[in-house]
Amino acid sequence: MTPCPSVPSRHGVGKAEDTSRTSPFHLDLWFYFTLQNWVLDFGRPIAMIILPLEWFPLNKPSAGDYFHMAYNVITPFLLLKLMERSPRTLPRSMVHVSIITFVMGASIHLVGDSVNHRLIFSGYQHHLSVRDNPIIRNLKPETLVRLRWVKVL
Repeated sequence: MTPCPSVPSRHGVGKAEDTSRTSPFHLDLWFYFTLQNWVLDFGRPIAMIILPLEWFPLNKPSAGDYFHMAYNVITPFLLLKLMERSPRTLPRSMVHVSIITFVMGASIHLVGDSVNHRLIFSGYQHHLSVRDNPIIRNLKPETLVRLRWVKVL
């Protein structure tokens, strides 16, 4: 039994050149990805400049953190929708692994960016070494940070 030539095959049985000629441009997904990128990525530093720091104490997420969290929640759904509309699909396990990998990478980026901003707001100076940084030198209790190398046998 051969598949109907006018209906693109879901599992990539048809020729790649046939599906690429007939595959439509998904304007709605392109719009959502673009809107999300402009609002959540470019809007993040703007929101951090406009909103006062007093609204976001250092023990709570900042405005940029909320933008990052929204990005981490929305993007996997857009990627799943994009993969769902693809004329050639990957195995379901491969799709899940790729989405999980994306979310983990974006979450690691979120944590790193959040820690970096908190260090800057706390007075950490990136151009100095950790040992010479005044915020580390004044850290209490002193046993929290050891400034000399500890030799482990």
